[in-house]
Amino acid sequence: MGLGKRFFALVAAQVISLFGNAVLRFALPLYVLNLTGSSAAMGAVMACAWFPYVVLTPIGGVVADRVRKQRIMAVLDGVMALVCAAYLAMYASVDVEGLSIAALMALYAVQSVYQPTVQSAVPSLVGREHVQRATAVISQVSMLSGLVGPVLGGLVFGVFGIEPVVAVSGALFVLSALLIACAVRIPHEPASRAGGVLQTVKNDLRDAASFLRQGQPLILRMIALATVFNLVMSAFIVIAAPVVITQVLGLSNQLMGVAEGALALGGLVGGVLAGALANRLDLRRAPAALALGAAALALMAAAVALPVPTMAAYVLVVVALFATMACCTLFSVQAVSYVQQATPHTLIGKVMGLTVGLANCAAPVGQLAYGWLLDAFRAQVPAVTLGVVAVSLALSLVMARMVRRYLGA
Repeated sequence: MGLGKRFFALVAAQVISLFGNAVLRFALPLYVLNLTGSSAAMGAVMACAWFPYVVLTPIGGVVADRVRKQRIMAVLDGVMALVCAAYLAMYASVDVEGLSIAALMALYAVQSVYQPTVQSAVPSLVGREHVQRATAVISQVSMLSGLVGPVLGGLVFGVFGIEPVVAVSGALFVLSALLIACAVRIPHEPASRAGGVLQTVKNDLRDAASFLRQGQPLILRMIALATVFNLVMSAFIVIAAPVVITQVLGLSNQLMGVAEGALALGGLVGGVLAGALANRLDLRRAPAALALGAAALALMAAAVALPVPTMAAYVLVVVALFATMACCTLFSVQAVSYVQQATPHTLIGKVMGLTVGLANCAAPVGQLAYGWLLDAFRAQVPAVTLGVVAVSLALSLVMARMVRRYLGA
């Protein structure tokens, strides 16, 4: 396949780290929802967790371009292992809701640096002709971890509680850090630095912003639309899926874990399709995938609105999550590959960090809003869902017209 041993060493470490990440990302917000029964509380937790991710991701891109990438990854896994140990040490003596918020904020802060590091490493490890395929593999690994992690996390959480879940995640972070230190080797070209750390960060972000503003109007407009899309649809899925399954349908945490696994399985299938069809797909076809994903979400509205047995409604929700994530991942891989190939090697980390940070900056607002909305209008979940579908379809149409304008029919 032409991707090489160094690339697969990176992938192996990422599998372990993301598995620990996925288990925590699933279990901690669900734990808060179980404690409070409030979607607004869960929305507040997720918004707080996302805030450091949004703020720090552009800085993470700067770090990814200037520091040895395997060193960054090993240190971040070590930090998360310490966070898990601290959670277990303080669990019985402090407010668990606040402790869960702090742990999630640390998790997302780490991811704000980890994700640009992995993405910026791809062009250094594979040839230009393999970038989209390698990006698809990275996406598949992320989704595979997200598939297995929540299913096992839901099982362990449902039977034994939150403490074993955190302990398992901590052990995985330790294992990943050791693997990175021993086996992962990523080429590093030291970049020159003028002035102190803050001045360097400022200059690097300015360079990335100038590159996007002056030479990449399509990428800038895609970021703007992705921001609105994350506000409208992605934030809705994060809050609505556990609320619908555990509160509206009254099902167990284990079944919520299976649903989260279906979400990740959809992402895995989307990543596989993106890799398999890499030579046939381009950005012109990507908005159609977004539209299909938005339309699939209407099944969630049907699940709650129709007079069907609870388990039949659950199956409809799972199918909706699977199909939506498959389509959105298919779009995401193509969009990320386009940005990677359009960006100079020395700017990839900075541009990817800035892109991800800007695209996700509205997510906390959406999570807070949907948390309140689903508490206030619990009986109108189908109407809220269909409103999300309608706006998302309109955004897909705008995206399609914009891509045709810049790239041609």
